[in-house]
Amino acid sequence: MNLLNKLTIKNLKLNKKRTIVTIIGIILSIALMTAVASIYSSTLKSLIRFETSEKGNFHLALFDYEANDLKKLEENRNIEYINKVFNYGYAKVDSKNEYKPYVYIKGFTNESLNDLSVQLVDGRMPENDSEILIPTHLKTNGRVTFNIGDEITLEVGTRVNTSGDELNQFNPFQLDEEEKSIESIKNTTTKTYKVVGIIERPASNVEPYDAPAYTLITKVNSIDDLDKLDVYVKFTKKGVKDLYNTLGGILNVDGSLMEKADNYELTDEEEKEYENQLSNVKYQLALNDYLIGLEKDPIKGSGLQGLGVVVLIVLGIIVFASVFCIKNSFDISITEKIKQYGMLRSVGATKKQIKKNVFYEATILGIIGIPLGLLLGILATFILVIVSNYYMNGGLTEGLYLVFDCNIYALLLASLLGIVTVYLSALRSARKASKVSPIESVRNSADIKIKAKKIKSNFIINKLFGIGGVISYKNLKRNKKKYRTTVISIVISVAIFIALSGFMNLAFDEVRQEVQVQDYNIFVSLDNENNEAIKKVNDIVTLDGVNNYAVIKHEFININRDHLNQEVLKFYENVVNDISEDTINIVTLGEEQYKKYVDSLGKRTEDLKDKVILMDTIMHVKYENRKLNKLLTREYTYNNGDIINGIINNENTSLEIGLITDKRPFGMKYNENPLLIVSEEYFNKINKKVNRIEIPIDSTNPDKLQDSVETLLKGETFYIDNINESVKTMNNLFTLVGIFLYGFIIVISLIGITNIFNTITTNMELRKPEFAMLKSIGMTTKEFNRMIRLETVFMGVKSLFFGIPIGIILSYFIYNALSEDTGIPYKVPVLAVIISVLAVFILISLIMKYSMSKINKQNTIETIRNENI
Repeated sequence: MNLLNKLTIKNLKLNKKRTIVTIIGIILSIALMTAVASIYSSTLKSLIRFETSEKGNFHLALFDYEANDLKKLEENRNIEYINKVFNYGYAKVDSKNEYKPYVYIKGFTNESLNDLSVQLVDGRMPENDSEILIPTHLKTNGRVTFNIGDEITLEVGTRVNTSGDELNQFNPFQLDEEEKSIESIKNTTTKTYKVVGIIERPASNVEPYDAPAYTLITKVNSIDDLDKLDVYVKFTKKGVKDLYNTLGGILNVDGSLMEKADNYELTDEEEKEYENQLSNVKYQLALNDYLIGLEKDPIKGSGLQGLGVVVLIVLGIIVFASVFCIKNSFDISITEKIKQYGMLRSVGATKKQIKKNVFYEATILGIIGIPLGLLLGILATFILVIVSNYYMNGGLTEGLYLVFDCNIYALLLASLLGIVTVYLSALRSARKASKVSPIESVRNSADIKIKAKKIKSNFIINKLFGIGGVISYKNLKRNKKKYRTTVISIVISVAIFIALSGFMNLAFDEVRQEVQVQDYNIFVSLDNENNEAIKKVNDIVTLDGVNNYAVIKHEFININRDHLNQEVLKFYENVVNDISEDTINIVTLGEEQYKKYVDSLGKRTEDLKDKVILMDTIMHVKYENRKLNKLLTREYTYNNGDIINGIINNENTSLEIGLITDKRPFGMKYNENPLLIVSEEYFNKINKKVNRIEIPIDSTNPDKLQDSVETLLKGETFYIDNINESVKTMNNLFTLVGIFLYGFIIVISLIGITNIFNTITTNMELRKPEFAMLKSIGMTTKEFNRMIRLETVFMGVKSLFFGIPIGIILSYFIYNALSEDTGIPYKVPVLAVIISVLAVFILISLIMKYSMSKINKQNTIETIRNENI
């Protein structure tokens, strides 16, 4: 056995090219597995870090908690630690946001400042209760400006309604029917603070989005004399795993009932008991569900829901592609050493010894390839993290960046899959080698089993391609196994590329649907009460820093539902809907943006004069059987040239459809309703008065532009929203997904290319004697090259004939597995098919040319002599 092992090592050294290519295949496969597993663990760690940075490092928040009950929490074994926040009260400020007229003073301890997402933009943290932090949106949203070093004096008190009930941040600002305040601040105390820092907008658990006040944070020196405070509870790992019993113990609620309620499994009797227990809970509370989902069950939880399934599917695809790629290397190795195994059998080597010898070769290749693959995968993940963070630098809110995590479980998983992959690859080759017949191996006829009548050339091939085509055809028929191995290699590579391209397209569509990256970063809305606002619109859109804009005006037309899409009606058939009319939004974009939009649709504005563009492809959503269902389809059955009859401002109106499209215009990218888009001129004909104008703007400097717009519109009724930070975050999240997906498909493509290269070059190497004999009987170089080119065409066409349909079918299966309830329709990956066709012929041609250049340099007589020795 030692002799056989030594012979194996010698063969690996002598056949360096094949050995290196096989090891490269193993390295790429293991590297990709390692990268996928490491990216998953890095993403999980990054999301946990981001969530704790954005909302705070807590699992449960209890508001207005009685200080006397703190001891119960502190003695709970499932609680790791508690952060405490004291609420000083409200003070009125001169805010331009009528729904946010207050500031709310909160006192944080040192621990709370560190753990509850207080993100400093400028300045420093407060050191006592006379120093204070102000949020950025106090200026950008409320237009109240305080600078670091300013001293501010506030009348701080309790916010109450007309009945004297105390109100908090979870009660929006209250107005009566005449838009007048019906609340006030009582029991005020004069407080003076020094501004020492500016912070990002506090998390929604500290300041809800509909809160009536901007949160100002000071330092609380002692909580010993406090009656009530907010507490933020961090559970232990055990407490998170046993979440419902942990919560039940804190709230005095049955944990099993809470779990059943979450899963909609309560009986009527249990529901009554559960509601009775909840009614006795003393405190308002909030759960950090996202963080709990990430830490409790990352695959099923809200944090990475679906990503775990994707990782498993991707790993399965990698293992399948890798097994085939490495198996080809072993198959070729067996074919190359067929005589050697025959001779070993003839001198007494047993089948078991031959099989062990093949596995020994696999072990040596695995020992080299797997560790190198792990290192390459770790390095690739590390580089990917650095590149991703570099491209997203300054584009995300603080805390949202990738954290590299070299998880030991990810490495063990990749190693285990690598070992399985290598031995599965060698299994068939080991069986084949052990069955080699000594006589057949010496004759080298094991792979050539064909009857004479079957190698007759097709008449058409003879007529079209001549003797070169005939020889190519007969070679492919005669050496079916070698030919089949090459074809199957290409088929697998093509099919996987097309399938994964379909998966990538689906992933991008889902991310677009979820992330919704806006195409503007400033939104201005102004009332046109005295026609003065319209005169200022042109001044706004010509300000410095405006890259793109639309001037949107709205009108509505009421129509009957005769033209409603039957697919939509069927989708909502179990939903009660007695509405007999629909209202469609008619919008104009302004002259310049309308022209850009029409040009992007490949039309001329003259063709659409006094006509409307119908955009009615929308996402339909419904909840049924506690499940969210979606459907992306057209709302109506109108066609080009149809007339829409309806009522505008109590007048019968007819609108002719000039074009139907699913492309949305600038500024209305995520409008969830059907649109009728018209020119400015036509809009003025069908509409008598414009009450409101909306101006979405893409700006290079949104903060400066906001100041300029507010100065320009002074005295007008308007609203301005600066969403630049949110747009940056969403754009960079989309970029991050793109980096991962493109990186993944590039490495998968490399595995496929390695597979094809290894198969074709080695097969060409094994056919050297055959080529030498053809040359020796007079085949010219021109005819020889023609023969090789025709073989390339035959292989390419046959591979694509099977690879493309299989790839499309696989892409559809992946779509079905991952797109449930997204409403996204299946799209054939046409671009991937085109790339596959071009890549196959280019790759085969280049590889064939490379192989032939090496073969042409060899001596014909020496090649034939070596074959006969």
